[in-house]
Amino acid sequence: MSSGQQNHSETGAGDSDNLALKDIYKLLKKEIEAPSLQTIELDTFQKIAAALGNLKGQGYEGIEAKIRDRMVDLLANSARLLIETRQHKIRAGSEPLDYSKLTDEEKYILDGKRESERRAGEVVAATIKGRPKVLESISARVRSRQIVVRFLKPMEQFVGVDMGKYGPFQPEDVATLPFENARSMVEGGLAVEVHVTV
Repeated sequence: MSSGQQNHSETGAGDSDNLALKDIYKLLKKEIEAPSLQTIELDTFQKIAAALGNLKGQGYEGIEAKIRDRMVDLLANSARLLIETRQHKIRAGSEPLDYSKLTDEEKYILDGKRESERRAGEVVAATIKGRPKVLESISARVRSRQIVVRFLKPMEQFVGVDMGKYGPFQPEDVATLPFENARSMVEGGLAVEVHVTV
């Protein structure tokens, strides 16, 4: 195999499961130039992630490693721009949204935004309609909510907002903590949230 062929396949250009930089550039250019949301393959973002994973996994040294790192940056930035451009069109679209043009990842983002808007509407409605019991119920749900976190740094034992004792914890320990405590630790860089699907 010639080195040209080897490099061609390593960048994902010859692999149907990956997208090369030129493919992402074409998708991005088309999306930016078109006023409406463009149809893309449903597994586009998965293919981009696979291409980036393969590229990052290449064990180059010296100048080849610098070229690989630059390609990773270009591919990642192009992918970010593609996602952001499409999200802007989804949010700002004046026409009804065509769900057939959305990837599953975009539907996931949209679902989260709609849930956030629904919650905001629930709080506003309860407040302006004079329904303190609804707001008390929301507060009780928040106070009783627990979050799973993975610790990044050591943490001494502490008393949670629920008056329960937690810890001590070492890096990589996983624990279920009250929402308020977990959020402050995540935002302080002591831990990261672990998303658990049931």
